[in-house]
Amino acid sequence: MVGRRVLIAGKVMNPKIIKVIDLVPGTVRALKEVPAVALDEKTFWNEYVCRHEPVVIKGAAKGWPALDKWQQTGYLESRCGEGRAGMSRTFNPLPSTPYFQNAVKFEKLSDCIAEMRAASEEATYSIPAMSLPQGWVDDLGKFSFFEERSDLAPRFYPYKRFFVYRNASTEWHYHPIDESLTTQLIGSKKFSMFRLNAADWARYVPPIEANFHHMDCGQQFFPRDSANLVKYETVLEPGDTIYIPPFWWHGVDPEDTGFGVTLAHCFKTPLRRFGDWKEPATRLLLKKTLTSQRKWILPIFTLVARSSVSRYVAGEKW
Repeated sequence: MVGRRVLIAGKVMNPKIIKVIDLVPGTVRALKEVPAVALDEKTFWNEYVCRHEPVVIKGAAKGWPALDKWQQTGYLESRCGEGRAGMSRTFNPLPSTPYFQNAVKFEKLSDCIAEMRAASEEATYSIPAMSLPQGWVDDLGKFSFFEERSDLAPRFYPYKRFFVYRNASTEWHYHPIDESLTTQLIGSKKFSMFRLNAADWARYVPPIEANFHHMDCGQQFFPRDSANLVKYETVLEPGDTIYIPPFWWHGVDPEDTGFGVTLAHCFKTPLRRFGDWKEPATRLLLKKTLTSQRKWILPIFTLVARSSVSRYVAGEKW
């Protein structure tokens, strides 16, 4: 022990700051990395998007004004306008839980950021899924390996959104719809990802969604052979981007205690990769849509059917 801190794997950890990645057991492997300068649009689309293979793209935001200007204290605050944001003093739990909105308080965005910057290194703050102030958008650039087109507009998630935080992890979750390019602009984050097959879904998802993994005995709720689950991990530094396909579970922990900003850029999933009747995430999406968003059941059902037919015609397996 070092005061109120704990030394783990050579790093001094603060017990006040919740970390989520290591709460789910598994065997860790490095997530594949490619330099942005070596990745073109065709390769990114065919090798990663169409195969739902996650990848870290190093230096994807190189040259963006945000990487330099946003390091200056007071700069972002001066470009918020009169915008407001919901800020909490907690890590980011699952959106489906009641905890997600209960701790959020709405304030001027500039005041939220100033408070985060001035807080102690033990404080936790989070502004989840924030819309983009125009003054911030002006400092963003474009990806060399991905063309932003209207026909690739996401089906469900906003086109772009920011995550602003300090010491705030993001709970394990997955995206049932749309692709995501997540770029680190300030600070560093550790990402961990895994893909569940149909057999593993019932063994891992219930304890995560029930928050059992946050209990002291949380590891006991997971399968005894959990070492067989492969978790692909990486640390995203400023300027790096990670491609997160649908259906891949991922948890995120900050790697430092400072103020941080992450950009999520979403786009439409190719039709042949939209869904499959045997995919647990697809069945759950249909079930939830049927019970709570019935007006969307026909469009989603149709998309899953078209996705299956298009794969059959192309002779492509799920």
